[in-house]
Amino acid sequence: MDAVDIEIQWQQLISFLSEAALMIVKTSFSKIVSEGGDFGCLLYDRKGRMIAQDTGVSSKLAPSPRTVVEILAQYGADDIHEGDVFITNDPWLCCGHLYDISVIRPLFHRGRLVGFGETMAHVPDIGGSLSSDVHEVFEEGLNLPVIHLLRRGHDVPEVWALIRANVRVPDQLEGDIRAFISSLELDQRRISAFLEENGLDDLQPIAEEIIARSERAMREGLKTLIQPGTFRNRIMLDGLETDDPLSISVSISRHDDGSVTVDFDGTGPQSAVGINCTEAYTQAWTAYSIRCIVAPHIPYNAGLLKPVIVKAPQGSFLNARRPAPVRMKSATGNFIPAAIFGALAEVAPDRVIAESGIKCVIRCFGVDAQGRSIAETPHFMGGLGARANKDGISCMSFPAAGAETPVEMLENALPLTVTHKALISDSGGVGRYRGGLGQRIGLRCESDRPLNVLVQNIKVHTPAIGYAGGGEGGRGYNRLGEKMLPGKTQVRLVRGDQLEIGLSGGGGMGDPLARPVAEVVSDVAHGWVSPEVAADCYGVAFRPDGSVDDVSTRQLRAPLRAQATYPEKA
Repeated sequence: MDAVDIEIQWQQLISFLSEAALMIVKTSFSKIVSEGGDFGCLLYDRKGRMIAQDTGVSSKLAPSPRTVVEILAQYGADDIHEGDVFITNDPWLCCGHLYDISVIRPLFHRGRLVGFGETMAHVPDIGGSLSSDVHEVFEEGLNLPVIHLLRRGHDVPEVWALIRANVRVPDQLEGDIRAFISSLELDQRRISAFLEENGLDDLQPIAEEIIARSERAMREGLKTLIQPGTFRNRIMLDGLETDDPLSISVSISRHDDGSVTVDFDGTGPQSAVGINCTEAYTQAWTAYSIRCIVAPHIPYNAGLLKPVIVKAPQGSFLNARRPAPVRMKSATGNFIPAAIFGALAEVAPDRVIAESGIKCVIRCFGVDAQGRSIAETPHFMGGLGARANKDGISCMSFPAAGAETPVEMLENALPLTVTHKALISDSGGVGRYRGGLGQRIGLRCESDRPLNVLVQNIKVHTPAIGYAGGGEGGRGYNRLGEKMLPGKTQVRLVRGDQLEIGLSGGGGMGDPLARPVAEVVSDVAHGWVSPEVAADCYGVAFRPDGSVDDVSTRQLRAPLRAQATYPEKA
């Protein structure tokens, strides 16, 4: 196939999925889907190999081929019919916990199976215990194996009834799932028209080209950017309490054939509580991290994944054995990119970012004034780590690419008032390039009925680390009134209770003394950096009236200027 034709057809497929994603945003019921964008739309060939996806959240991408392969293994191509729709939320097949639901539709053209469309989405409630102290996945909610949701275009009533009977807000969840089904119907129409337009019988010709070319490009990128050898790193992250730290150990070996083995041997054992990851979730973040460094310009597909070999010891918190609890899997899995970036920071310094502040998820359950159940999952973002040639971005999620829940939507959906929302001064790690700032959010309960809130604030005890001489980001915190709370906690709010959540900032990059004085002055003027930190870390002194003390600044900065990691801008 001609390279230009391949590119045109590939972009057509991606545009179809983007259109399907827009339909979900416009028709879904829950705020985490419509506003947070925590979903992904994917396309497979008839063998179950991913060939395209929308630009959705990264954690919804790499593990997904397992669901389609499982459908083919369980039913066989001969027992899959037009109009069938399957559903599952198996954490060991999908995205790592029960809240992530996968809805899959086989795609047909002229009566022949040509591929599969899939929507993976995070829903606000899947039933189960409201406590964060559960010890098996069975306690965390409804477990759905791969099962028919529609047969030949008709609902399977028993399955819908089972789902509705096990969740707190059945209309909301059914509305979300109906939106996913509608997006898959759009996939079917667009793919059939695409095949007609291009004179193709099925998707295999374009699929073979996309996968083969992407694999070659990935291998070449690995050979070019990562020298042969083994690179190691170990990072620390929050456990449940201050004295319960966890560690991720990783070794990355680049082989002569252009493949890499990413081995997490030495990572801590699986936990008794739900901070574990399944192998599928670990594979997702590993593949994402390598792609960020090697081939960020190539859209996701099975070809990109093939050269990345992932090894995670079974029984570790990155490859937990069933039925381990996994509800808070992002509390550990979101740090896989930081571990990999740290291992490769010396060989690809311009391709990595400092560690980020990560997001905070709160799960809210209760009853409104009319007696109707409430279930929503707002997201708040910490600071992005500094890049090799740019500051980090404040309140920007990484590595998960979901959006922050808007204040108006949060207050409309929940009996909460946002009393304040502001950046936290000095929370961005110092450096030639400063880390993005974290934020603090005040929430006041306005309900006479108790509102149960599960808070998953990730970087409370271990700060985001900086690279190449950059400083650590500020730590997060949770506070109810005047009482400090653990990072991962459960609270029961009543009218007047005030909860404040502080998000951590990102790490810095490079020697802070190499940061131009003008940029430090701007940081102080905006309130992003205090005068004290400006003097102590950046060597920029201020007079009582707020102006720069040039003499003191030269005295502070001159001795170490020659050691600056990065040159100042002209």
